[in-house]
Amino acid sequence: ARVDGKVSVEGAIVRLVVSPQTDMSGPVFSIPDTAITAENNRVVALEILGLAPDQQYYYALEVNDTIDLSLTGRFRTFPGGPASFSFALGSCAWTGSNAPTFTTIRHLNPLFFFHVGDFHYENIAVNDRAVFRQTYETVLGSGTQSALYRTVPIAYIWDDHDFGPNNSDSTAPGRLAARLTYQEYVPHYPLSAGAGDVPIYFRFDVGRVRFLVCDSRSARSPWTAPDDAQKTMLGVTQKAWFKDQLLRARDSAALIVWVNSLPWIGTTGDDGWYVYTNERRELANFISDNHIQNLCQISGDAHMIAIDDGTNSDYAAGTGACFPVFQAAPLDRTPSPKGGPYSHGMFPGTQQFGLFTVIDSGAAIRVIWSGRLSDNTELVHYEFVPGWCHSCCNGTTGNIDCERDNTVDISDVSGLIDHLFISHQPLCCSHAADVDAQGSIDLADLTQLINYLFVTFDPLAPCSR
Repeated sequence: ARVDGKVSVEGAIVRLVVSPQTDMSGPVFSIPDTAITAENNRVVALEILGLAPDQQYYYALEVNDTIDLSLTGRFRTFPGGPASFSFALGSCAWTGSNAPTFTTIRHLNPLFFFHVGDFHYENIAVNDRAVFRQTYETVLGSGTQSALYRTVPIAYIWDDHDFGPNNSDSTAPGRLAARLTYQEYVPHYPLSAGAGDVPIYFRFDVGRVRFLVCDSRSARSPWTAPDDAQKTMLGVTQKAWFKDQLLRARDSAALIVWVNSLPWIGTTGDDGWYVYTNERRELANFISDNHIQNLCQISGDAHMIAIDDGTNSDYAAGTGACFPVFQAAPLDRTPSPKGGPYSHGMFPGTQQFGLFTVIDSGAAIRVIWSGRLSDNTELVHYEFVPGWCHSCCNGTTGNIDCERDNTVDISDVSGLIDHLFISHQPLCCSHAADVDAQGSIDLADLTQLINYLFVTFDPLAPCSR
């Protein structure tokens, strides 16, 4: 566990104190750090290794040999091996927002919260670490946000407004200050590019899930540059790292979550992957050529909830690179849809977030996505198993519940009835539900399925995809 904190006493010797008890009894201590304005702006970075997996802990800071219990926090360590868990995600909030979205997320008690960019909207255009530092402190001074970040671990990647100006890129005037201040103020996993003046991409694991977190701002070409082979979103080094990590995770992880801070899907716009089409196609071709089928993506930037089941995410020259995409925003901004289309719809709004649940039996993983309002009302729901957008309809239609062995039985009838008449929840594979091969899902498909199982026993239609 790593905790970053700012103390008021110049030269203070600070340690992180961690205990499985609320009264902080039987604690363990980190190696100390020293709060020195000239070196770290009195922000100490404290880390404790070797904690038990899947264990609730409480923490405080010890300052000059005195444990300060006036401000404590808690966290749960990640599980080891196959494990089920949920995390919340979202992006885009007014600087210092006190929106109820943050409180709702905290009350859900997710394993962690992934902030997918636009932590603030200061659009800083000067290379001045003091300005970036003050902005972080303004955000962390928010009552609802500080309560969330003390009690739910955070992973965070920037987007444009918290890295530099609107639509910012590698030419941003404050790039160096942004990179250095992120490393100083944000508790983060080891950056794959090292420390200092480097992009902030990294990876980490939870159970059998690998997270690949890309910096889509500080190494990229301007969005206005000609959209040719030289134009890049990730930069040469990060792109090579990403491809290598995809190959490694294809073989070692049950699910890969690509954390990409801005929209992947779409053909028009001023800032998403739709103006980096050569590199988008290059990555899609790589995914297709290397049969990377356990991939999904989470994104922010667009002020909307949106889910695509892979129908619209494939930009490979010969297809084969589809993957589900979950856009989750804004935590507290005005609505602004971008990109699309999305198979499960776009929901522009304000004060929204996502919930990402992994159910891992040890033999198989199932994923549940839920887009929600700040009062926890669900806007959209989608479930999938890794790889289903590549082969969600296998041979013939009828496998409504997406069983891996492609069995068609009474549970598929029940699932289609539920979709059509009861909960109206989206199907895990709409192509498999098109039983009469007419291109739509309706009562005729249910009738055809019942006939196949119980009446005429007519064969099922072949998959259209």
